[in-house]
Amino acid sequence: MRLSKHDLFQMDDEWLKKLPAELLLEVSKRLLQDVKELQDQLNKNPGNISRPPSTKAPWEKAARDPAVAKGAPAQAGAADGAAETAEGPAPAQETAPPVTERPSPRKGSGKPPGKQRGSPGHGRTQKLAVTDHCVHRPENCAACGEVLAEDAESQAYTAWDEIDIAPPVEGNIGLMFSVTRHSLLEVRCACGHVSRAMPWRAPPDAQWEKVELGEWRLVGPRLAGVIVLLALRMRLSRASIRELLREVFDLTLSTGVIDETIREAGRASFPLEDALVAEIVQVAQLHIDETSWPESGVLLWLWALVSTSTVLYLIGPRAREMLENALQDGYTGILISDRYGVYRNWENRLRCWPHLMRKLRGLAESSDGRVSRVGQEMEGLLTALMAAIYAARLDPPPQALPERYAAEVKRLRHLCEGHQMDEHPALRSVVREFLYDWKVILRPLAEPLLPLSNNAAEQALRHWVISRYISHGTRSEEGSRAFALLASVIETCRRRGTSAWQYLGTVIAAARKGLQLPALPAIPAAA
Repeated sequence: MRLSKHDLFQMDDEWLKKLPAELLLEVSKRLLQDVKELQDQLNKNPGNISRPPSTKAPWEKAARDPAVAKGAPAQAGAADGAAETAEGPAPAQETAPPVTERPSPRKGSGKPPGKQRGSPGHGRTQKLAVTDHCVHRPENCAACGEVLAEDAESQAYTAWDEIDIAPPVEGNIGLMFSVTRHSLLEVRCACGHVSRAMPWRAPPDAQWEKVELGEWRLVGPRLAGVIVLLALRMRLSRASIRELLREVFDLTLSTGVIDETIREAGRASFPLEDALVAEIVQVAQLHIDETSWPESGVLLWLWALVSTSTVLYLIGPRAREMLENALQDGYTGILISDRYGVYRNWENRLRCWPHLMRKLRGLAESSDGRVSRVGQEMEGLLTALMAAIYAARLDPPPQALPERYAAEVKRLRHLCEGHQMDEHPALRSVVREFLYDWKVILRPLAEPLLPLSNNAAEQALRHWVISRYISHGTRSEEGSRAFALLASVIETCRRRGTSAWQYLGTVIAAARKGLQLPALPAIPAAA
């Protein structure tokens, strides 16, 4: 652990002179390690880490004359042409390009989101009775590294209160709240140095720049799990959650604390994404679909990768790279999807028949009589094939379906080939879609047990589509990442018959202390 300001404040020449040689060596090693880490920190710049150029210090940026940048007139000598040298006229002064401010994504007032500069602050006024105490004591001396004696002089130097939901008591129903006061002690070592217990805090992460993760929190992990469930599964706004907690439990939390808790839960759950991906790529059949998702005015897409017991949500562009990164180019199972061209990169896949039936229904209802007749015939053929597949699942016929329905398949193929250059755009598009994915579409005819629809993925997205209508998406990259991670964990827990908020509570509790996260809930035997 790096030496704190409190540790360094105690170290001076007199203290170092009193240390024995072996302890002086240990202190020197710690100081040398800190110096090296600080030097590496100072050496960081946009050229060697994932940091935008705008984070450069002002003196590191390209020099520019402020007067010229604002369009101020040039110096007098240069303006009247008198500035010449012995070698000829002075070179023309270069003007910097005009500075264009990035427009705010928020419409209306044009103000940035959140509390405005100069607004009056608000402090916490609700007083809660402390029901439990937890003392944090340093184990080793921060200077010499020796183990601190149990009877060493110590005292509390600061503390924080944590509001949480108490563990359930057998036979009781409902929720009980607890308020735990965490006291941090400072202990004097035999060497004279006073070491302080410090709450654990996660190191900075480029993917979560504005999201802190650590022990010092007002909201306990189990309460945080409930807040996440209310926000995502129950689709409540931050203000509605605040009102619910105040009205039902007489607990006052600000909307800022609630939002911070949800984002922190997303960062705490981040390592679970690898576990979800590892399970997704092992399933035999994977349903996949996507829907639009706005992020601060930018159109992105919410992807759903769904199996019987695992769901993974991702938010990003509608591009092939999103799916390739998620599946790690290692998925060999069957992919069930719609017609989106990205999915055609996977040969082992199936098409959703209800999608095709809806398109044929549209052709059958066309006001063009010729197109309507073709659509009705194709719809009738596909309906007959679908009924045969469902019947074969209950009572396998003696003759294979491709041979038994060869005439229907041949007629369907004839209609598609005969209209692939049709002048009607809708008919032409549908028959070309059939021809392009012919083998994929008719594969269930030879394997009747394969799914005919992509309903699993569509149903997994429906809840979040309603959430999108209510919240209008997310407002930042961190918010989108937290939303997708927490939605994945919640839906996976639901499919495995596990309480989502209680599992999230264990995840947040472990992440706040830097411990290994608990494994995903076990898959039920019936799944």
